[in-house]
Amino acid sequence: MRATGVYVSAVCLSFILFADCLLFAKTTDKNGDIGFSADLEGNQADVREALEAVVNDATIHGTYVYDKEQSLNGAEAEEKSKALGDWTGPGKVYFKVFHGALAPRNFKGSEDQGTITVRYVLQDIAPNRFRIHIDAVFVENEHRTVHASEGIVESSEFKEITDKLRAIQLQAQKNIESKARIDAQIAAKEELLRRRQEEATRLSNAESSAQDLVQRVQELRHKVEMRVAASGAHVKSAPFAAAATLETLKPSTDVAVMILSQYWLGIETSDGHRGWIRKEELVALP
Repeated sequence: MRATGVYVSAVCLSFILFADCLLFAKTTDKNGDIGFSADLEGNQADVREALEAVVNDATIHGTYVYDKEQSLNGAEAEEKSKALGDWTGPGKVYFKVFHGALAPRNFKGSEDQGTITVRYVLQDIAPNRFRIHIDAVFVENEHRTVHASEGIVESSEFKEITDKLRAIQLQAQKNIESKARIDAQIAAKEELLRRRQEEATRLSNAESSAQDLVQRVQELRHKVEMRVAASGAHVKSAPFAAAATLETLKPSTDVAVMILSQYWLGIETSDGHRGWIRKEELVALP
């Protein structure tokens, strides 16, 4: 697929494993250097973290010096480099440099010892969308000849960035999900605690109501029950001294008061017998 000034690489799908990092292209920048441009999506902190991790990983990806060791470690992050000239466009610029490389692979015509320089330029192009430009060159120490990368170094560096960005985003998603689970557990515990507090309150109210009921029963009992005085009491068939005596109650016998009159109380004994007792023969319950 071809657009004006942009050649889209077929290896896009092999390097980009998650959506929205879709543009993977070789292009000519404003300085005339052949480089690499691609878009990344994510929040700024995550994109910068992924890029800076690759800048500082001490490896020039996509090249090597000796066939037995097909990786090139020992690179350093640097703030400036003259190998690619000054970047005049917008964006934040990073450099990763390896000194003393001997005929590194995947640089056009490299047959001497020199320095590999990788430049990364990160630009904001929209909210949560960034464009990254990557250039890689090998500069001979003796003749200062500049050998452009064949593109593998840039694409390999970009793959490392996208892999790290994806890992960061996946971890962030896991953190969100973990926090959601913890929040749900906390909410469930708080709900359980709230219910237990409500149950405790209801129980306390019930106990208080039961105590009130007992107190009221006791109060009513004091009102409707009396006890035979120490002298005993004669249960009469009618509220008159001359009335027949139905039975004689021993001291401290409890009776229920059914009828009140000026001198006599109509009572019922615990065994269901009813009659009349003079007031002075009964005393209130303690």
